[in-house]
This record gives sequence, structure tokens and C-alpha cells, in this order.
Amino acid sequence: MVRHHNNPAFSTFIGRLEGIVQRRLRVFRSHPREQIHMLAASPHPCSYGYHDELSVKGRGSLRYWMMPLFSSFRITGVGLAGLLIFFGACDQMVEPAEISVGVLLPLSGTLSIPGHSVKAGMDLAMEEINAAHLFQLQFIVRDTESSIESALTQYSSVVDDESVPVVIGLLTSSETERAIPPINGAKVVTISPTSAKIGLSAQSDFLFRSQITLDRVVPAGVRISRKHLNFTHVATMVNDEDAFSVDSHNFITQELGKYQDVTIVHESSFSRPQGDELGDVSAQLIAIRDAVPTPSAIFLSALPEGRIGMPVAAYRMGLRIPFIIPFVALEVIQAIDAAEPGAAEGIITFQAWLRDSSVPQSEAFVTGFQKRFGEEPGDLAARGYAAVSILGEALRNRTRYDSESIQQGLAGIRDFASIFGLFSFNNHGDAVHSPVIAQVRSSQFVILSE
Repeated sequence: MVRHHNNPAFSTFIGRLEGIVQRRLRVFRSHPREQIHMLAASPHPCSYGYHDELSVKGRGSLRYWMMPLFSSFRITGVGLAGLLIFFGACDQMVEPAEISVGVLLPLSGTLSIPGHSVKAGMDLAMEEINAAHLFQLQFIVRDTESSIESALTQYSSVVDDESVPVVIGLLTSSETERAIPPINGAKVVTISPTSAKIGLSAQSDFLFRSQITLDRVVPAGVRISRKHLNFTHVATMVNDEDAFSVDSHNFITQELGKYQDVTIVHESSFSRPQGDELGDVSAQLIAIRDAVPTPSAIFLSALPEGRIGMPVAAYRMGLRIPFIIPFVALEVIQAIDAAEPGAAEGIITFQAWLRDSSVPQSEAFVTGFQKRFGEEPGDLAARGYAAVSILGEALRNRTRYDSESIQQGLAGIRDFASIFGLFSFNNHGDAVHSPVIAQVRSSQFVILSE
């Protein structure tokens, strides 16, 4: 029998001890079954063999653990104090680990609209992950000011000054490409949620991209847009001062060359560094308008400033040739319509995600975003959400949270149930999932069938 069970001090001790143990139980119950077994297999000084009881038999009762102890031993004041200290220490040891994540996004300047959208999606994913109490993500946010040089400066700052094991950000391919030497030097995992130039991840074991790359979207995009527009004569436009835009233009031109009945009747270019407004492009648009024969589609390869400004400028001069633009987000369509209502109509894009997706994880994301922010998410918010969710999946499979361990966790992701559908990283660290081809109709995206 339990001795001194009528002693007030003893009853107080039991109450405090029960509170500690029940807090531990709540932490363990929040873990998936495999996490419980992992803890049971680890030589933890506080486990003393009851984790298997919890996961296999569900014996979560404090009395189940403690009654044999109290029925077998006379508890002295010193013993009570020792037990309280022991369990209290264990209670602290099972608190979820805090993991610092550097976040590098353009929150000011010409790319601030995409930057804030990506950040909103990331915040939602972080809140959902932290609510599970497996670990706690803490964002350390830096504004890259829509500038490549600022992005590189902020990358060094968050890596050197904050010693983060992982960074999410580097919005453009130009930023990502320039950051590869610092990434390799620091050996800090870096996830770009939006860069799509081909071949960047292959240059670093620590660079991952949750955005599908051009080689995975352009072939399907050209094929499906050709089917729906039935074009035979097209024009191309490219920002020749941006890495992604040049890569996109080259790949589109190469893909169009596979169709013998398609001719590029005019090729145009403009030069705008990242962070600059589009400026006057009337000469390029007039040349396309006056081309013979008249093109029935314009393939545009540009940064968000150009994706917004070019359709607006074309609409204002009366040019009604549909644009085909890779990776146009809903946020960009909204910005076009805000500047010139109707200018976005008919745009075709090759995309990673649309909010009408029937994927269960996507539907849950849309519902959660609407509840959290009071509006429907766009593609950029989805890309931010996906990047953090994929990081969370990698962390769930690790027992350490240093950069090397996180890198191994990300490299091992295969067929993860993401908002994009089944998601994997290939051997280079690039995303593998199916693209979406869509057209703007009445300011909304409509999926185009094969």
C-alpha cells in the first residue's frame, strides 16, 4: 500500500509530479507512432522503459507507472525531492527543439508583391508545423529589397550572424545563381521556393528548389497552348539581362523548333535588371504588331515586373495578341487588372499550382489560408507554403537539426503528399511533380486540357 497517503505535503508532491508527467504525455501523444518508437529505441536517461508501453499498449496512466514504485518503497522527504527533480528535468528535456530558419524575400521594391505573397504562405505553414509540437520553427526574416546585391548581403548576414542551419528564399534565378558560391562555402541548406532556371541545384549539394524548373513545364506548356490557340506564327520577347528569362527564352525557342508548322516571325528583347521598373517598351511592341505575317501568340520571358508591365503596355496600345508567359501567378494577374482592367484576359501560363486543384492537401491549404488571411491564396503563397511544408517533412525524419542532417532529410524526400500532389526531389535537388497549364478567363485561371 502507499504509505503516508494522508500527508498533505505528500499529496501536494503527487499533484505537482502528476502535472509534470501529464505534460510529458501530451508531448509524446502529439508524435506520430514512429516517433514514439524512435524515442523508445534511444538511450534517454528519462525514458526508463515506458515509451514502448505508451505506443504499443496505450498505458498513459500516471498511476500505472507510479503505484508499483510507491507500494514497494517508503517515500522519504529526500526521495520525494529527488523524484521531483528527476521528473522536472525530464519535463524540460522533452520540450520541442527550436530551429531557426533564415528567410530572404523582397519585402520592398519592385518585387514586393511576390515577396509578401510567398511570406504569407510560409507563415501559415510554420504555424501549422509549430502547432504539432514536434519542433518549433523560428523565422529570422531579412528584406532583400528586390536587389541581387542586397540578397547576397542578407544571405551572408543571416548565415554568419544568426548561424541558421537552413535558409528559405532567394526569389529569382539570378539571385539563386549568384548565391551558389556562398552556399557552397557555408554548407548551409538553402531552399528556393520560386527560382526555375535549369541546372542550378546541380551546382550545390546544399541547394534545393521546391519550384519545378523550366525543363519540366515548357514542353507541356508549348504543346497544350498550341492545341488551344492553334498558332502557326508567333513572336518572342525576352529580358536579356535576367538569368531566368534568358533560360526560359532559349528553352521555349528550342521547343517551338520541334514543330515544323510553327514559325517565329519576330524576336524582340529588352534589358531591365532586377529591381528596375519595366520602362518604355513601345518600340518592341510596335515591331511585333507590324510583323508579317501577324503573330497569333507572344511568348514572353521576364521577371514579375515585365510579366505585369508588358501586357498592360500592349493593351494600352491596342495590341490584342494573347501572351504566353511561364510562371504567372494569380497575384500578377491581379496586379495587371488593377493597372489596366482586361489586360490579363487570355494570358496562358505554365504553372506549378492552381487553387482549384482537387489534391486534398491543396484544398486544406486553401481553406486554412482563407481562414488565416481572409482571402484566397495565389500561386506565390502556395509556393511559400510548399517550401516550408517540405522542410517540415524533412525535419520529421531527423534526430538532429544541423545543416548536414537537414540536407540528408531533404535529399531523401520521395512521393511526399504535398499541395502540388506527390512531390520528390531528384538527385540534383530539383522538384519533381506535374505542372499545370492554364488560361486567364474573367480574371481567373482555367486549366487547359491535353
